[in-house]
Amino acid sequence: MITISVNNEHKQIDCQCSLHHALELWGYRSATIAVAVNGEFVPRDQYPHYQFGEGDCIDIVAPISGG
Repeated sequence: MITISVNNEHKQIDCQCSLHHALELWGYRSATIAVAVNGEFVPRDQYPHYQFGEGDCIDIVAPISGG
């Protein structure tokens, strides 16, 4: 297990868990979101391949509608 920060909340996750699987576990299965890890956005097609490292900072953002 490793500790990461998700939207400024510490979470523990299996070090073999991909970003794609983690997003499903956290309830973002069908959400329209963007994800940045350590300040760099991760392309959606890389979610299944991205592996977390100890201390990674993940920011999950959703678009806001309005005008």
